[in-house]
Amino acid sequence: MRVLIGAIGHESNTFTPFLTKREDFHVFYGPALFERAGYRGSLEGIIDTLRNHGVEMVPTVSAGAMPGGVVERKAYEEFKRAVLEKAQDVDGVCLYLHGAMRAEGLDSCESDLIHDLRSRLGKKVPISLALDMHANLMAEMIPQVNALVAYHTAPHDDTYETGVKAAEMLLAILEEGVDTQVGFAKCPFLLPGEMAQTALDPMRSMMKLVEAVENKPDVLSASLMNGHCWADLPDVGVAAVVVTRGKPEMAQAEANRLAQTFWDHRKEFGVSAEAYDVDEAVEKALSASQSPVFLSDSGDNPGAGGTTDVPLLLGKLIERGAKSVVFAGIWDAEAVQACLEAGAGSEICLTVGGKLDKRHGKPLQVKGSVRILTDGIAYRGGERLPPTRQRLGPVAVLNISGIDLILTSTRVSFEDPEQLRSLGLEPLEYQIVVLKRGYLTTPFQVISPRSILAFTPGATNCLIPRMEFTRLKRPAYPLDPNMEWMAG
Repeated sequence: MRVLIGAIGHESNTFTPFLTKREDFHVFYGPALFERAGYRGSLEGIIDTLRNHGVEMVPTVSAGAMPGGVVERKAYEEFKRAVLEKAQDVDGVCLYLHGAMRAEGLDSCESDLIHDLRSRLGKKVPISLALDMHANLMAEMIPQVNALVAYHTAPHDDTYETGVKAAEMLLAILEEGVDTQVGFAKCPFLLPGEMAQTALDPMRSMMKLVEAVENKPDVLSASLMNGHCWADLPDVGVAAVVVTRGKPEMAQAEANRLAQTFWDHRKEFGVSAEAYDVDEAVEKALSASQSPVFLSDSGDNPGAGGTTDVPLLLGKLIERGAKSVVFAGIWDAEAVQACLEAGAGSEICLTVGGKLDKRHGKPLQVKGSVRILTDGIAYRGGERLPPTRQRLGPVAVLNISGIDLILTSTRVSFEDPEQLRSLGLEPLEYQIVVLKRGYLTTPFQVISPRSILAFTPGATNCLIPRMEFTRLKRPAYPLDPNMEWMAG
């Protein structure tokens, strides 16, 4: 038995003013897919499951990049070609696709890929997919696949298990002859991930309902995909998918029920953490008795495609004379170079940020002391760590009257306290830790005594009505708060 495998992942933000290019992707081809040291994602779940069943795998490509702007078309076409070239003489296909990848002139890369893959393979070869919970799933893709499942957790702690489930469904088709049926329903609801953490209600209750559906006889999987709302595309929303053993009516009815229940509770979805507009968020953080307070610069979140160069929140903290703050971080290669030229210990005046996302910020004039300079390469125990999707260049830490500002020469997503510690910065020693994030990732949640989300401007503004949509099919909630919708 031969199964085609691969992974292509990118969350494309159409409000981000730069292209995601080929060099931004971390790419493996062919047998290198089996040697990805340190990874435990959906592709590894797929590989381990198929290997345990003695399946011969046909590896194609694994390509992933940080969320960012729309992908340059030639990069996507390269990845698609790698999949299609191997799509022959196989018994099945199992892929991880993010689900919210857009390329130049192409609204849904996943739909395009699956369409061409199905055309190449014919109708009889089953296709099973693992997807991100923030996939923008398009209706036209559903008839082209035999099974799919999305992450059940946000933050995403079940990526490996999702790959396992996708592979198990494919094996049920190939080994047991299961006739899978896919039910699909989608409601016009633009929902930021910050309003849908699965450990907290109302999303927790929705995922319990998903679990109850999955536990029903003849149900192979159930998924809710919140979508990636920072994409100005015609068809963005929350999708429900249910896969059954040969029961199309049941699959559709359960998908409709999940989507309708989600819609009926739409007004209950809000930011789960403490959340305020910028000035109040800064005031709350400065006056907090707990230490440290983790303050999220949510409108410029690289985890959803933000540029990480909007300096508004930094400016507010400087205005208030904030002390004992680490600000992680600002992407500004020019500022890093200026710090390198000045040298460690030097006083320097320069502008930071506001050079990419000029719509939401402008360069901020600052004066400080160059505290730390590094090459950006991570080491542990004297050993250089393997590269990841984030390509770190030189990094500078500029102290601005008590604020340690991390300046990076490439766009960096701070997802783990160890990233700060590798720079010699201990987050627990500060009064305030500013992260350009929405909700905190699990490693930061574990050490955070208190977190506050600031509604800041940027390409990932959590207050969706403040964003300007021109292509989105209307009406859509919450842009049109009084609209009505019904599943089916």
